[in-house]
This record gives sequence, structure tokens and C-alpha cells, in this order.
Amino acid sequence: MLNLHRIEYILSQLAQHHRVSISDLSKGLQVSSETIRRDLKSLEHSGKLLRVHGAAVATAAVNDKPIEQRSLENANKKDAIARVASKMIVDQTTVFLDTGTTTLCLARKLSGFSNIKLYTNSVKVALAAKEHHGVTIFLTPGRLRPVEQDLVGSDTISYIQKFCFNIVFMGCAAIDLEYGCMDFEEDEAHIRRALIKHSRLSVILADSSKFGKAANIQTASFSQLDRIVTDSSPNEDFLNQIEKSNAKLLLTKGHGKP
Repeated sequence: MLNLHRIEYILSQLAQHHRVSISDLSKGLQVSSETIRRDLKSLEHSGKLLRVHGAAVATAAVNDKPIEQRSLENANKKDAIARVASKMIVDQTTVFLDTGTTTLCLARKLSGFSNIKLYTNSVKVALAAKEHHGVTIFLTPGRLRPVEQDLVGSDTISYIQKFCFNIVFMGCAAIDLEYGCMDFEEDEAHIRRALIKHSRLSVILADSSKFGKAANIQTASFSQLDRIVTDSSPNEDFLNQIEKSNAKLLLTKGHGKP
């Protein structure tokens, strides 16, 4: 098969499945794994995909879309996840919400508190939370990313390192069976790693579509997390991995307790 045909096949598979393994591509094209690896390397250099262990991932990441557009995707699931997460917060505590559509949902559910200190690097989260009278909001310093409407960089990290938050809520781009929580942007991964180190309880908020996807940066393994809140149970392989770690899985359908 001509190289052009292989490229078209690989890109079409990525468009359909977001992630495809080298072995599946090799079988589908009836060529060797080495041939596939060379094709993937070429496509990665041209910015068409990202290579991860034994597979390729589409670079059309959700982070390329404006946050307003991403908020509409799986909106009901994100809202349910935010409701579960809000029950983990108690008064007289310090909370950090990072950037993301599900943390934005959570920011809108912070009513009923009399004294919460909310820290965030997201302008959108801060504006949503300002509607709640019992929430005092602190916005981190940093470099503004216009699309995400958040603050990132070394100043953001240095600011986070001054604190020990009672609980932090974070998003992620993907949840991989082997590597855990993953991201496409180094800025986001660095911030989330700092938050995990400087919190008493670290919580990932991720709808079920994130499981089985992959990105190019490992942010945190399952053992580094305390809680993962999602809308439905992932497959048995994920359940086994999470059970082996320190993390606890919380589902919006009534299974599990904070």
C-alpha cells in the first residue's frame, strides 16, 4: 500500500477513535509495526498526532476549543459530577479549583457556605464563584492564556507552593490505564502536580469519556491521587488499577462515599 494511503488510513482511524494502537494499525494495513512507527513519527513531526506508548493520539485535543464550547459537551455529566464534588466541601476550609469545564460547574454550586476561601488560577471560575456571598476568592498570579482564560507559569506555581489547601479539585485531558491522569499542556500538568503536593485531599473531576483516552504528558499516577469523581464506572481494568492505588472512585450514580 502506498504511503499516502497509509497516512489517510491512520488519520481516519484517529478521527474516529481519538487513540489507536500500533498493533491495530499494523493489522488493519497489513504492514509491519516498524512501518507504522515510521509513519507515526513522520505524522508527529508534522503536528498531525502525538505518539504515546504503543499507540498514537489525535492532536485535536479538547483544549483547542474555547472553554465555552467545551462546557456544552457532556454538560449533564459534568453537572452531576460537580454536585457530588460540592458535597465534599465543608465550611471554614481552603479550596482550590483549577481551570476546566467541570471545575467551572463546581464553582457555580458553592452556595450555602458562610466562610470558604476559594483559590483558583481560572478567571472563569473566579467570576462564577463571585455570585456566592460566603466565598472569598483569591486569584493566582501568572501568565494569561486567552483561550482558556486562566493563569499559568512559574509565578502561579510559586504562589501555590506557599499554601497547604484542604482540598483541591482538578480536571485532566485524559485518563490512561497505565499512566493515570494525562494532559496535553505542560503548564496545566505542572500546576496540577504542585496542587497535589500542596493539598490534604486531591480530587480529579472527569466525565467517563476521559477514561481510555491518552495525552502526551503524564500529570499524576493513580497512586498520587485521593479521589476520582466520574459519572459511570470505567471498565474492570481501570477499576483494578484504581483499587491497587490510594485513590477512591466516586460515582454520580450513588456508588461510593466521599
